[in-house]
Amino acid sequence: MVQGTVEEYVEGFRDRVRAMRRPGQEILDGPGIHGLIGLSSEALDGRVLVGDDRAEELLARRLSDLRARVVYVFDDAEATCDLMSRVGGFRRTPCTAMVCTDLTAIADLPLPAGLVRRPVGTGPEAVPLAAAAAAALRSDPDMAPASDLDGFVGYLRSIPNATYLAAVDEASVVRATAASASWGATAGVFFVNTDLAWRGHGVGTAMTAAALRVASALGATRACLDASELGLSIYLRLGFESAGAISQFVREG
Repeated sequence: MVQGTVEEYVEGFRDRVRAMRRPGQEILDGPGIHGLIGLSSEALDGRVLVGDDRAEELLARRLSDLRARVVYVFDDAEATCDLMSRVGGFRRTPCTAMVCTDLTAIADLPLPAGLVRRPVGTGPEAVPLAAAAAAALRSDPDMAPASDLDGFVGYLRSIPNATYLAAVDEASVVRATAASASWGATAGVFFVNTDLAWRGHGVGTAMTAAALRVASALGATRACLDASELGLSIYLRLGFESAGAISQFVREG
């Protein structure tokens, strides 16, 4: 892990959970651990970040009542990764924690011929969120924290301050998606997906850049995210730096 970049990533995570806090949730902040945890079954959309194994004992003691949807663990925290793997009920996905500290440097990149960018939402030019989510699931079923379309759409709607984008072809079929959300100075990028037939043409990079530029226009100065193996090259091209290998443990069901 690169220490300065890790600190930026952790601070970005803190910005995110403070903005996402709802009634029935509390902020968890201790040695090696930060997060937003639910205290009732109605407040399950919590998330916890573990930076090192100082958090293992607390996490082991509290895991049954944390009611967190996702637990992020830096792979250097080997004992905590082992704990999460043993406990069951969570799906582990390897990622790379990444940070971009200057969103003003993100260029406006064009889509290839045959694709047009559209907002996702309502309105005559907009793509319905359900259609964008369905397209993303078709090309990458593992991208969603929920296994069914309704659950995925519900999860996307729950993210505050989010803007969703889609790229459609000449038949108005969704071929790519991207989204960003702003929490003060920090933005997150997610929902990045490209149809198999369009990969390798710069679509994912252009869509991600567009989502980041939206966040920058709304006042965000940095972005923090967790890159899958498929998305890693996109973020590196856009100027992101790696903060280290991280595992997402997503609650199943």
